[in-house]
Amino acid sequence: MQTKQRKIPMRGVDKTFITWKEMLPIYTKELNHFKKSIDSLKSLKPAAVAPIVPLKNADVQLLANNSTYSIGKSALVFSDTTVQIKEVTEKLIGLKGIQFSRKQQISSGTEIKFSTKAPVKLLIGFFNEKNPKYSPAPQLEIDASANNYGQAEIKISNGIIVNGFPPVNVHAYSFAAGTHTLNLSKGACLVLGFIDDKQELRIFNAGLDGRGRDIDWLFE
Repeated sequence: MQTKQRKIPMRGVDKTFITWKEMLPIYTKELNHFKKSIDSLKSLKPAAVAPIVPLKNADVQLLANNSTYSIGKSALVFSDTTVQIKEVTEKLIGLKGIQFSRKQQISSGTEIKFSTKAPVKLLIGFFNEKNPKYSPAPQLEIDASANNYGQAEIKISNGIIVNGFPPVNVHAYSFAAGTHTLNLSKGACLVLGFIDDKQELRIFNAGLDGRGRDIDWLFE
């Protein structure tokens, strides 16, 4: 079945990409990018490897009395527990996370109210396990609204490890300037803060789950 929400192999909008002939230019482009990426690896010198640049906080006004914290090792992620961050990708270090009560998240969900003068992305960390204790990550396959804010794709896989919890995948919700309220489904999740909408957020696997980093960037 093809719907506008279908992502594999392509979206299938308006009866497009329904034959392999239509798909060929897409795969050809991907192959050419892959060849270019391999060539760049062959010519790369150790000293030329660029350091990971952490994301920068955007100026946003929270419209609730939640406490905030600086994301990093040993940071407390919930307001009602002593649960700490064990590992975190360099990309997220220094962002201003927002604390919520884990108990309240499980019982009634998470509500984030804020005001911004410029477009921003709100980063949300979802625990990578299907369990009523954890807020479910966006799933286009079962929820047509799961990409209303551009949040469907995982931006950073296995980007945070919290003591005693599954690995965290990071999604990004985009908002225009103005006052907004975002409601997330029941279950614990991490509200990791805001970044400028123009900041580059390349999809990658931080590999903190112990299984290693992926190589998706070779094909993008």
